[in-house]
Amino acid sequence: MRSDLNKTKLRAIQYYYIDGTFEFTFGGLCLLLGGYFFLEASVPEGALSAMLSMAFVLIIVGGSTILNRLVKGFKEQVTYPRTGYVDSQRRTGKDRILRIGFVLGLSAIIGGILAALITRSSQVLDWMPGLTAFVFGIIWGWIGFHNSLPRFQVIGLVIILIGAVLSISGVGYSPGLSLFYMLTGLVMLISGGFTLWSYLHHNPPSDEAADEP
Repeated sequence: MRSDLNKTKLRAIQYYYIDGTFEFTFGGLCLLLGGYFFLEASVPEGALSAMLSMAFVLIIVGGSTILNRLVKGFKEQVTYPRTGYVDSQRRTGKDRILRIGFVLGLSAIIGGILAALITRSSQVLDWMPGLTAFVFGIIWGWIGFHNSLPRFQVIGLVIILIGAVLSISGVGYSPGLSLFYMLTGLVMLISGGFTLWSYLHHNPPSDEAADEP
């Protein structure tokens, strides 16, 4: 009985990731952060640079809120009419997206702290893409393993490889993080796109939904 209940809960959780919108959300946030770090690398030190630092939180909160609304609208228009609504009894929506944004920021902070503690040298910041990628990769791998989603485990491995290559190449702190988030966002969009294509291919609109004006 307990085994059947656990399987039911697992299917409900997996359903949340079935259409690729989770990757789209995470990928969108990564692209926003990639743009942020690109500007940080391009703008000289001064008042504008300080404003960019303060805008970090606004990018996370504002971007996550907008992306959440877009994803929610997509699910209501595309996913739920095809395969229905399933309540996984887990926190979803804005709380989940904000937690994703928190992970993004926290990963960068953890990487910076580790870098400072390891060598106490600014040069180690060049390894920030690798450190951030390691945190990201572990998180995605854990989600994939815990919820039986192999594609997330593959994503985690690819993210770690991206960070390692950027760190070894020595592109620098801000440029490296910009490239890392941009490439990670691209990986997310590709994964989400293939997942969405597969979902739409195997779940055509129902007759009732197709007849609606």
